[in-house]
Amino acid sequence: MLVLNLMLAIVWMVLQTSFTWPDFVVGMGVGFAIIGLSEGALRWQGSPAPSPAAGRAHVGYVAFTLRVLGFIWFVIVAIVRSNLEVARIVLSPRHDFRPGIVGVPLDVRSDAGITLLAIVVTITPGTVALDVSSDRQTMYIHAMDVRDVAALRSEIKDEFERRVMEIFP
Repeated sequence: MLVLNLMLAIVWMVLQTSFTWPDFVVGMGVGFAIIGLSEGALRWQGSPAPSPAAGRAHVGYVAFTLRVLGFIWFVIVAIVRSNLEVARIVLSPRHDFRPGIVGVPLDVRSDAGITLLAIVVTITPGTVALDVSSDRQTMYIHAMDVRDVAALRSEIKDEFERRVMEIFP
């Protein structure tokens, strides 16, 4: 569907006889709206229906795109929040932070999901993904300030991993 969206954006630019970035962005938006309104009809009829045993129903292009954009927004907000927290810790007159390494049990199973989780944890200031166990059940994370191990695990699982699993189960 992304290719179709790009083609619709190009058609939009040709119809407008203007090949600028703003026209491309508007064309992508128009293409996105067209695909969203006709997604059911555009789905190839020969594709097998997702089985209930698969665990997740088929997510359409529009819903998946909105999930990805929401995830990107979440990561930006998490980075800003963590930057402020790290600045508070570093600029505090009392340096009473407690660094530590915490093992976080994983529910995400795909390589892409584990990699994305590790990247998000690492680009968030104050934490670094160190390793994933050989059985892919645990990710080891170094945190700059570990006051409550359970709270850190809960934050990683409930915020980061849950959102990653919406994109890569």
